[in-house]
Amino acid sequence: MKKYFILAGLMIVSLLAFPQQPYKYIIIPVQFPEIGEDLNPYGVSTALQKVLNEKTLAHAFHAPDMDEDYCDALTVNLVPIKNMFRNKLKVELKDCRNQVIWSREGTGRSKDFRKGYAEAIEDALSELDDIPVNANATAPVAATKEVPAEKPVVAEQAPPQPATKPSNADQAEESLYKPTNLFYNYTYFIDLVDAENGKKKLVILNGELLGYENLAWIGTLTPSGLGDVFTLEWKKPNGEPVRGVANLTTQVLKISLPEGEALKVITLQKY
Repeated sequence: MKKYFILAGLMIVSLLAFPQQPYKYIIIPVQFPEIGEDLNPYGVSTALQKVLNEKTLAHAFHAPDMDEDYCDALTVNLVPIKNMFRNKLKVELKDCRNQVIWSREGTGRSKDFRKGYAEAIEDALSELDDIPVNANATAPVAATKEVPAEKPVVAEQAPPQPATKPSNADQAEESLYKPTNLFYNYTYFIDLVDAENGKKKLVILNGELLGYENLAWIGTLTPSGLGDVFTLEWKKPNGEPVRGVANLTTQVLKISLPEGEALKVITLQKY
């Protein structure tokens, strides 16, 4: 019996010495086969980003160049729930062992899939105010909601002079826009659209969360005559133009922009 008391005491001391810590951030997949075949089907990935932004919970879109060690993060999984009259989803947060750490069902009032799924996600996440605790953490680390390096930034306030919307979306519902040449990273969903004289336009699909209008033109690529190198006219969320350089291959779009005395590089992968 004495041995059991000693063992229990050691376990308590261990827990006090190494307190449980929350996971560092939440990974948002850009593909949900159970919802649809496209990237960001019915806007569920950007709907998740919107809610997590509002709650200031650290998050990142899943991207091919992410670190292979996901054990300090949780990954979102969406499970559709059959219902004849409403759109219902279960939102799950899974660890790197595919174990469900947190889950909750949500209901959308709208019968439209895009709007209804967004409402269901907001409902399901309404009580998630903090990232769940990582019971497997073995060393004390100061709890923080900061995103690891190069993870998405919190959306800026809507600017007084947003970038211009593309002509093919002026009269159309946002839900009807069909991107044809998608590039993305932790933060951006961008459609690369061919324009006149070999130019290319950048259309931001999740602009509202980054201080733009959704489906706004945020950049124009002009051929430089040096192969895959383009000069770039970029628009900040406040409408201020910035000149930069873009390198475009079949799989990667790399944007370089001056930022003070430094250089900001945005790397996007082809979907």
